[in-house]
Amino acid sequence: MDNILKDNIPEVFHDIWEKAQSSFPGPDLDFLQDNFIIQANSILNLPKEAIKDFIKSYNIIKNNKTLCRLLWFNHYLFFGKEISIDKKTEERKVEKEIFLPPSLRESMGTLAGMFPAVLLLSGLTRLMEFYRKRNIPQNIIVDTLSDIDIWMRDYFNKHQTWGLAQFRWLYNHFSGRIFRLGRLQFMHKEFDGNLIAFRNITTGEVIAVSQEGVRYRSDGQVDGTNGIYDKEGGWTSKLVIDEEFIQGNPILPLGFAKADFIKLSTREWKEVLSKGSKILEVHIPAESKLSHEACGESFKMSVDFFTGYFPELPFDGYMCTSWLLDPQLKEILPPSSNIVKFQREFYLYPILTDDFQTFERVFGGKHDNIEFLKAETSLQKAIIDYISKGNHMRQGGMFLLKDDLKHWGKAFYQDYSRSII
Repeated sequence: MDNILKDNIPEVFHDIWEKAQSSFPGPDLDFLQDNFIIQANSILNLPKEAIKDFIKSYNIIKNNKTLCRLLWFNHYLFFGKEISIDKKTEERKVEKEIFLPPSLRESMGTLAGMFPAVLLLSGLTRLMEFYRKRNIPQNIIVDTLSDIDIWMRDYFNKHQTWGLAQFRWLYNHFSGRIFRLGRLQFMHKEFDGNLIAFRNITTGEVIAVSQEGVRYRSDGQVDGTNGIYDKEGGWTSKLVIDEEFIQGNPILPLGFAKADFIKLSTREWKEVLSKGSKILEVHIPAESKLSHEACGESFKMSVDFFTGYFPELPFDGYMCTSWLLDPQLKEILPPSSNIVKFQREFYLYPILTDDFQTFERVFGGKHDNIEFLKAETSLQKAIIDYISKGNHMRQGGMFLLKDDLKHWGKAFYQDYSRSII
């Protein structure tokens, strides 16, 4: 049986397969016991129906030697070592996919979507040990893992059966990489935006310029956004930095680039953020309102949390890419909207993207004919009205420097006078 399974494993995994199977403890795995999921649910708070399907899935896997071996292989692959905050090590694991051949998915029938969920929770003991060693309070792990409930409910709503389709995303939660602190989630990463931000050493003003060689449309969005290209009016950014001056194309904090060239003195402007800078990537769980006050509190919590529990992970600021950062939302929503107030706290910038996430999060998916979209909320109605006029929604990017958290509530970047641009 081992050889048959091995023959179906991609060659790149053959060495790992041998190591995993040599340590296989048998079908009575600790994380395939009924009491495991019952105890785990004191943290996860999943619905009773989902717990029942976990138990059913355990029985199917335990009684199928092939499934059991494959589960152990994947467990070994993703959770076989202690959690390390060496991001390169963890990211290499994330690049790997769960291996479960289609023919074996059939063995689980309508519960096939539970295999990733079972695998994910097999890493819970490892995660709890990581939290214990770092002395992180239990309420943080409860809040962080609440994402499992969100995504399992999402799977149920789409398939009318319990399961999980977000293993790659939730692996971050089980690797000690992402933490929910109040309303928002934070993950230590490197800034990857195509810009460099500078601060005026006298006024504190911040200005961003585009990296060299980025192609923009005449509307200041990255060429190709929404699959739309601007062959006639498009332009390519330039950037020249020497000992005296910084010369380039500015990115306005409202979320678009300008073809005009600006010139900044290196004696007055100092770099504060660029590609590779250490930042906290912000993620926004979907299940509750985007309270402006609650979001501000989350940012403040993130400073105390990472300073206290991960002092070896310094950061210069925050970044996020999301449909919620589409600057067009300010045009179709009132100033009192939580989304609009959220956007106003950040330096927005354009990214190459499309409208998939907007439709997925607001309508549950995209339809070719907008007449099939249900407009039940004011947000849904506003978006449908906007796109019916030929417009296209998109995602946007933002950054917020840690030193500017003190300006929360003042729209510091967007309202600050910048006559130089």
